[in-house]
Amino acid sequence: MSNPYPQQPEGARGGPPQYQAGGDQYGAGPQGGHPGAAPPEVKRLLTLTLVSAAVYLLNDIVGIIAATTADTTEMYREMGLSADQIAAADQASGIGQITGIVMLVIALGLYALVYVFLKKGKNWARVLGIVLSILSVVGTLIGLLGAMAYGGMGVVLLVLGLVLVVVNVLWLVTAFKAPVKEWFTPRRMV
Repeated sequence: MSNPYPQQPEGARGGPPQYQAGGDQYGAGPQGGHPGAAPPEVKRLLTLTLVSAAVYLLNDIVGIIAATTADTTEMYREMGLSADQIAAADQASGIGQITGIVMLVIALGLYALVYVFLKKGKNWARVLGIVLSILSVVGTLIGLLGAMAYGGMGVVLLVLGLVLVVVNVLWLVTAFKAPVKEWFTPRRMV
């Protein structure tokens, strides 16, 4: 039997071509098709992911402490709420704190997901990180509007929120840099 693909060697007994170990059928090596070592910007992206997660965690912990220690009744009176509205708001704040803790756990899980798969060179993790960073920047900026309602803790929340915005903007800038984008973009066969 003649080989219909002369550029590929035949197997031992004229069977199908045998592929070499160490790469997949498209010739990608052990690094999953990435051209060599990751550029330094990828390491910076990983570091910024961890810094963002740490600042987010700290910001959320301070927010939970501020919400549980604030004199919300007085704050609501100053806002002009009636006694019934204050009672309803106090009841809702307990539910809000539980929801906040659940959201914190989910967010930290998403940070871990993005970090682990960025480290493995997955472009979808970079894209997910971009989407989550944009949402974080927008959400944090909106949250800063009410930070001063917590008095002294509001100043801490304001500073942490601004740090989180700066870190996430740096993350976005790094994620869109050409070396990072090229390293994460899968190579295509022509």
